[in-house]
Amino acid sequence: MKQSIVKFLSFNGKTLLFLAKDGVYYIAVKPICEAIGVDYIQQYKNLNDDPILSSVLCKYTIQIPGDQGRNMVCMPERYIYGWIFSIQSNAKELVDYKRECYNILFDHFNGTITHRHELLTAKVKTKARISELVTSLNENTAFTEWQELKAAEARLGIAFKQLDQRELREVADLFTGTAKLL
Repeated sequence: MKQSIVKFLSFNGKTLLFLAKDGVYYIAVKPICEAIGVDYIQQYKNLNDDPILSSVLCKYTIQIPGDQGRNMVCMPERYIYGWIFSIQSNAKELVDYKRECYNILFDHFNGTITHRHELLTAKVKTKARISELVTSLNENTAFTEWQELKAAEARLGIAFKQLDQRELREVADLFTGTAKLL
């Protein structure tokens, strides 16, 4: 079981720590509460009351800068962002964080929806223009003749291919002695 302690990031002058354990990052809850200006004790109670988050809470010893290791309540990184977004408080830092979350969510989903809409619009316009051109070209006798010649050319290509295959079979039959004498 590989385990390491690393500085996670700094937010509002607070150092947020995490513990990397078996490929999962466990982030200490208290430093996050301090960084976003919410009461840790209340948030700890709220986390314990949450049916999802309470099941992922754990305690790990984390080295505090300039201090000895301390037992800290942590949770996997996968749950941190949703938890912070769910906190009810008017703390300026939390409001700023939530505003950024709203922008990220909008940019992600709006980009997906907008891009699909743009592609569908382009596809409809392209199909309409193709239809217009085909209609216009079909009115031109030279184009109609060209289409007929291309179809004839394709049929001739098929006929040549069939003829070549038949001739190859006949030559093969000559060498294998299976050709019938007339």
